[in-house]
Amino acid sequence: MDRKTKLKAGCGLLAVFGTGFLCGGVALFLFLVRIIPLSEGWRDEESKKFVTDHLSKQLDLSDSQLEQARPLIHAALDERYERRKAYVKEDIALTGEALSKVLPTLTDTQQEKAKQVFQRWKKGKERFLGDEQP
Repeated sequence: MDRKTKLKAGCGLLAVFGTGFLCGGVALFLFLVRIIPLSEGWRDEESKKFVTDHLSKQLDLSDSQLEQARPLIHAALDERYERRKAYVKEDIALTGEALSKVLPTLTDTQQEKAKQVFQRWKKGKERFLGDEQP
């Protein structure tokens, strides 16, 4: 095989794998930015519509079945959100109590780092509470 043929083969292979990598990256980005928030959203109507439509397609519901199921699905999503909020509040409180018990055993530098880590973790959890804070 001459050098020119090897170069073409290498470029072709690089193009195929590069395209696959790029497509995978775009798909992951869309999944993380769009699909997860819709499927995990409980409060807004767009999320409820997304979940309802998904279930309707999966179960092949007729229009009359969908109309009967829609209020039940929305009520379940509302209840799910309320339960998640209660759990997150308790989780934050429990973790904060545990941290306050551990802090006296740490040095000043470790205490500051532990407080920063806790605040960062707490901020991530509070997204489930929306505008309401514990």
